[in-house]
Amino acid sequence: MKYHGGDLKILSGANLSVEAGEKIGLVGRNGAGKTTLLNVLSGVSELDEGSVELVGGARIGMTAQSLYVGSERSVEEEMLSAFEGLIRREKELKSLEDDLSGNHSPSLLERYGRMQAEFDRDGGYSYRARAASALSSLGFDPEDWKRPVSSFSGGEQSRIALARLLLSEPDLVLLDEPTNHLDLRGIEWLENFVKNAKSAVLVVSHDRYFLDAVAGSIVELDDGRLTRYPGNYTKYVSEKKARDEQLARRAKANHERREQLERFIEKNRAKATKAKQAKSKQKLLDRMERVEGPGNGKKSMKVDLTGETSRAGRVVLEMEDVYYGYEDGERLLNDVELVVERGERVALLGPNGTGKSTIMRLATGELEARGGIVRLGNNVVPAYQDQQLDRLDPNKTVLEEAMGATGFDAPETRELLGAFLFSGDDVFKKVSALSGGEKNRLSLAEIVVSGANLLILDEPTNNLDIPAREALEDALASYRGTLFFISHDRYFLRKLATRIVELEKGRLNNYLGGYDYYRAHRRLDVKESGGGRRAPRRRVRPGLDKRQSIVATRLVAVEGEIDATERRISRLEKELATSELYSDGKRSREVVTEHRQLKSTLEGLYEDWSGLIEEAEEVDL
Repeated sequence: MKYHGGDLKILSGANLSVEAGEKIGLVGRNGAGKTTLLNVLSGVSELDEGSVELVGGARIGMTAQSLYVGSERSVEEEMLSAFEGLIRREKELKSLEDDLSGNHSPSLLERYGRMQAEFDRDGGYSYRARAASALSSLGFDPEDWKRPVSSFSGGEQSRIALARLLLSEPDLVLLDEPTNHLDLRGIEWLENFVKNAKSAVLVVSHDRYFLDAVAGSIVELDDGRLTRYPGNYTKYVSEKKARDEQLARRAKANHERREQLERFIEKNRAKATKAKQAKSKQKLLDRMERVEGPGNGKKSMKVDLTGETSRAGRVVLEMEDVYYGYEDGERLLNDVELVVERGERVALLGPNGTGKSTIMRLATGELEARGGIVRLGNNVVPAYQDQQLDRLDPNKTVLEEAMGATGFDAPETRELLGAFLFSGDDVFKKVSALSGGEKNRLSLAEIVVSGANLLILDEPTNNLDIPAREALEDALASYRGTLFFISHDRYFLRKLATRIVELEKGRLNNYLGGYDYYRAHRRLDVKESGGGRRAPRRRVRPGLDKRQSIVATRLVAVEGEIDATERRISRLEKELATSELYSDGKRSREVVTEHRQLKSTLEGLYEDWSGLIEEAEEVDL
């Protein structure tokens, strides 16, 4: 396959085959052409060269870009339209039943029995339940099912279109970032649906956990070519690393051999006795393939959050008896209680639409609580990245926006923006013209230099490709401040969260551990409630009194701060072990000084931790 987008070659010599029922993850950097490939396969875009062959009249399904503008069809009608064949056969069966009421001929009975068996085999008696299950799992309440699809938000329409596509079971399903508008419950439903689907599935996703769960193979799109790796995403990473290491060795050997030949030619081309050999070597050099190493010329986002920040007080953020509601009196949040301590990495989870972003906006002061107290602690310097990135001024250029936010001059700002992949004329683009991923990178660039000791992040990995997500994760893992964030990226959650708070029915439930701990205890909560509609969940570690809860929370916070400090010390010690460091006198002094200061800080943290362990024993924690 070959495809050009303007002057850009997007696909070149790309080959792909998909077997019946196969589940393939398609990965690659933003801008590599993944969506273009899906459009080519679905027939939306035409190839410059090559062809797409559908064996045996296979059907391909992909959600449309325009979705449901102006449609008066209800959500329920849209879901049921996926089963048009079954609905038609259901009507035929009903017509036969009417005929049988006055005619009991053997042939008519035989025909009815055969049609009924086929209808049952194909799921005819369960299609309505399947549609209802899909809608419920994607967060649509029964009272919303009669509403026109056009009345829902863009994200909600995307979920409706996704469910309808999957229920229709084409031979090949093409999915482009299907987890983007889903909460954790919806993502888990989608995982199970894709794994069990009869259809083959080709899915573009930056959700590594999702790819691990559903993909039987990974196809990487890079420089216009497709490379297949067997197994899920984790296996792909391992295999790609091995292939890259092998390619790096080949490239090194190739480079050294070319240099040898070039030296020989340069040294001997003018010598009468060696000129013939030099000419022969030149021909050999001309014929020799140039082997490039892996990732040549590819830039990655560089996020550095290791800079000094002021030390906040022990309590960084506190909410006490907070409620928030709409003008009509309906409450979104009820008696919210939350304490975030210095060094904690607290993840806020919950279904879409329950008020998670509202809690973030209350924490920043952007919204004012209708009741209760919201306060930041002593010496807290917050930085906030909202999911919609509304803080960015759409009328400014990238350079103007970053200069205004950071106070840097133009050269300093351009250097900062370069680390976030804004180079050349990119900095003169209007913010309004940026993609979602570009806006996210711009917002992160401003946060990096803010000096904040509390980062409040609402879906910070949205629209970032996998290399950018990994760069952000590594930076946040080394960050010595406090994190309070919303995310549905389970890789991100597992790597960073030291505590989970889940918003349910307007209140927060506290889980004193990371994502895996939360998952295990959430399953226990479901079992205890009888597996049906869940009863109000008790807090983790039932029976803790107020003092026990305070001690437990402080322990988690101190352990998080110890963990972050030890990771930073480890990174500094690796730098101290390199000879290159000492060629830069200023940098080596900075590293030695910071290492000594962190060692002292760590000793103090361990003293705090020892005291808390004693308190924990006193309160029988």
